[in-house]
Amino acid sequence: MLQTLKIDTTHNINPLTDNFRVHNSNRYKFVATPERNQIESELLRFASMPSCIHLGLQNLKSFEVINHQFQNWGLSFSNAIAIEPSNPAFGVPLGVRVIMGAPKSGLIEITFKYPVKFVSGLITSSRRTVLSAYDQNEELLAEDEMPTSNLLNSNSIITPNAKLKVTGKDIYKVIFYSFDGQLIITDLSFGF
Repeated sequence: MLQTLKIDTTHNINPLTDNFRVHNSNRYKFVATPERNQIESELLRFASMPSCIHLGLQNLKSFEVINHQFQNWGLSFSNAIAIEPSNPAFGVPLGVRVIMGAPKSGLIEITFKYPVKFVSGLITSSRRTVLSAYDQNEELLAEDEMPTSNLLNSNSIITPNAKLKVTGKDIYKVIFYSFDGQLIITDLSFGF
């Protein structure tokens, strides 16, 4: 299911005070930031209740390699950096930090310590992009696809920031892949 969503830059959520806001009935929404010292028992508690965790990227430095900054939240990255895109084709407002696949273009891998039920991201890419979810044995569980590029002013039928989402039981790893294109994620969320 492909959706295009606008980036919300008007709400600055403080992860230390807003972590336990009720969001949509019985779900909780949390903001994971790199410096938030998440203890194991607290993370296990998140995993036992319906929740949505949104990654807060604003405290990362531009061009910072992202790997274990969010390990206290139970996830690690491979082939990812934080950037503030200067290319207007990505359709990102100035000052918004995003995740980009690098050093290998168009590939971002995320591994979860505890299984999650969904992963979603707002994607802008120069090529077709696939989001794949895998279980603990690296068996494919689910895929979502954006069939073509969605850069701003590219005559694409898909606008920038298209939402890709996978759901499944016990997702341990996801891979965003844009077939040797450039790929950014402007909003990344996952839930238990």
